[in-house]
Amino acid sequence: MKPGQIPPSRLMRTSLAVTVLMAAILAGAWAAFADPSGFQLAGGPVELTAAQGIYEWRYLDRIGDTFYDKIALHRFARGSRPPEHPSIVVLYLPGTNQNGDIALYDPRYSFPVYLATQGIDVWTLDYRTHFVPSSVTPAAISDVFKRWTGEVFESDIAAAASFVMNTTGAKKIFVAGFSRGVMFSYLFAAMHPSEVAGIIALDGFIPRRPSQPAPEDHVVDDLVGKNLTWENRQFLMQSVIANPNGPAPLPKYRTAAENLEHVVYDSKAFGGKGGLANPFGGYSDPVVLARMLIGYDRYWPAVQDYENPFTPELRAALKQSKIPVIAFSSANIAPDWPAWVVESAHSTGSDDVTLRTFQGWGHLDVLCGTQARSKVFAPTVAWLRRHRT
Repeated sequence: MKPGQIPPSRLMRTSLAVTVLMAAILAGAWAAFADPSGFQLAGGPVELTAAQGIYEWRYLDRIGDTFYDKIALHRFARGSRPPEHPSIVVLYLPGTNQNGDIALYDPRYSFPVYLATQGIDVWTLDYRTHFVPSSVTPAAISDVFKRWTGEVFESDIAAAASFVMNTTGAKKIFVAGFSRGVMFSYLFAAMHPSEVAGIIALDGFIPRRPSQPAPEDHVVDDLVGKNLTWENRQFLMQSVIANPNGPAPLPKYRTAAENLEHVVYDSKAFGGKGGLANPFGGYSDPVVLARMLIGYDRYWPAVQDYENPFTPELRAALKQSKIPVIAFSSANIAPDWPAWVVESAHSTGSDDVTLRTFQGWGHLDVLCGTQARSKVFAPTVAWLRRHRT
């Protein structure tokens, strides 16, 4: 045998070890893929870069037959070992096109991260929409999106809540939501009142109009419109994050930051007068907004736009629940918006309702604005501590 040559016996042992290892890896991967039900640990613990001492875990559940039929949970807590018996557990439900991935790690602008820094065990949910790539066409996903009703999403939320409660040992959890996530929070509370210790409503409410048939030609809601492609939208966000004072994608604006400020302030879908966000009033920062918006999922099932899942029976159950509520409302979207938030907050029949309305604020200013930490996050923590079970 030549100097430096590996003995054949050692080569055989190494080859066998590698084969066994690869077989084990493939078997584990296939087992995870083949098991369509139940949350499985998919990552973590990972320490957050901008929140020292806060760690994240991720759990994945394959809940259907297609590639897109998946949901995930993210857990945020102090320390690299999850708390065994947390005194306060919060399940956070994002808004339309949002997800449970943390776009903002700075606790000044991140509701889940701030709560975690205060010793609260926080879980955030990825809806099925998070697993739909932005590159697919609406035609390719139309059959899937037709069946992704509010009832389907609510069953996903119930599965997530069950896993959270079983994992933490909590008999009741607090349910928080932003925008459409608020509607889901009230719906979950109506269907599972014994599991809910309280509701945190961040600028959202229960639908007020009756259900109507969804049109056949409107199956998929696309976040972008005719005048703004997905690629151009993402490029704008990237430009603001990289250099807010750099050139604007649209030459009529002086900087990339100014470009985005006008996009969010002028958004027609939110009233066109700072309804989405009001950076001109100093209530939001364009770089923070860009980091939030760049993480949005592109598509949403249009069928949910035409539904009102609150039957008379569910409204009655919610009214009898007496669940305490803390609700925050922006004021720029529409004159009646704050009243709708207040009306929904009283729908649980509880005398314990805390309400705060912010004049001049836009929708996202409640979630990640310049004053969100002091006027939304901190009061929520104080409320949670008063209502811990």
